[in-house]
Amino acid sequence: MKPREADRPGEPPHPDILALRHMFAKNQWLIGIRWIYPAFILAFFVFYRIMARRSLITAHDALLVFLLPVIVNILFRMDLGRKEKRTDRPPAYDELQRLVALQLDFDMVVLSLTVFFSGGLASPLIAMLLVYIMIATFLVDYHQAFRCTLAAMALLLAVTLLREGASLFSGQQLMSLLAFYFMFIFTYLVSGYLSKNMRGNEALLKDLLQQTRQLSVSDGLTGLYNQKHFFELLARETRQSQRHDLNFSLIIFDVDYFKNFNDHHGHLRGSETLKEIAAVMKTKFRSTDLLAKYGGDEFVVILPQTDGVGAYLAAERLRESIEREPFPGAETQPQKRITISVGLASYPEHGTSDQEILNHADKALYFAKETGRNRTVIYDEAIEKETDEPG
Repeated sequence: MKPREADRPGEPPHPDILALRHMFAKNQWLIGIRWIYPAFILAFFVFYRIMARRSLITAHDALLVFLLPVIVNILFRMDLGRKEKRTDRPPAYDELQRLVALQLDFDMVVLSLTVFFSGGLASPLIAMLLVYIMIATFLVDYHQAFRCTLAAMALLLAVTLLREGASLFSGQQLMSLLAFYFMFIFTYLVSGYLSKNMRGNEALLKDLLQQTRQLSVSDGLTGLYNQKHFFELLARETRQSQRHDLNFSLIIFDVDYFKNFNDHHGHLRGSETLKEIAAVMKTKFRSTDLLAKYGGDEFVVILPQTDGVGAYLAAERLRESIEREPFPGAETQPQKRITISVGLASYPEHGTSDQEILNHADKALYFAKETGRNRTVIYDEAIEKETDEPG
């Protein structure tokens, strides 16, 4: 199953990935149970025939309730297999949840037919409806499980009316139906209560996992992605752009004369300034853009499906905003304000690999700093001739 990019070793799995795996497991579990069901039904009818010396169901009807789950189970298994193999458009959580609900609806129909053919209210297999209600409360949400319970009650009423007709309203038949209804509701309340509490614990664990993952991929100072996760995001963006023939751009910048700022105000004030720059970044880029702290006073931004012109305009908006921002202590800087130098490169115009794009964006940054600072430079091959290799 490949619902998203695979988890990296040592990195907490993404909660969305776990949710999809969990939903796949629910569907697979239902399919597994359904292989057991026809075998159980067949064994039950054979055992009943031997012990009671009479048939509970005709051979034709028994074949029907045996083959239905087998045939449909094959179809469900094939459908789930196709969803597992999809890599271009992985299945959504809701899509898998609907498949669970569809399987439960089918099971309700098969159970109702089995009860109908084996005696209606007199069928010993009515107990299977209680098992169905318990399974439903643990596999779907509390409210949907209640609808499943109501459906079981409605179908049992329909089965009884078809078999008993008006005699249903005689005292004994009606009391039997009400007794089963009472057991259905009781089963739903007990299993639903347990399931609801279990889901609450699952939600708590998911929140904790989300927080843990966020800490593992975030920079502790700025809240942006950290350098390790940036490299993974850049590699992923490059693969996706190669696969779907898309473009993207990479912006890298650092703070001009930041050592001078730290020498005058100390590293604590310097760290606060980096946090404030990160806050400005969050207001100047799209929600789809990927912002990271690269190291020291360097920052990087990945702009999916953005060419060099679009990236240049975005970089200039950021540079001008930081230049205008009244950072405390900025008066000690050479230009009496905090400024940044920016370099950028775009895929595939400036490179076809993640390392090539990063290297060219870094060279453009170096050129921006060497030619006056407080400017944005797009990588060009001419830069190679005018500058030495950095560092």
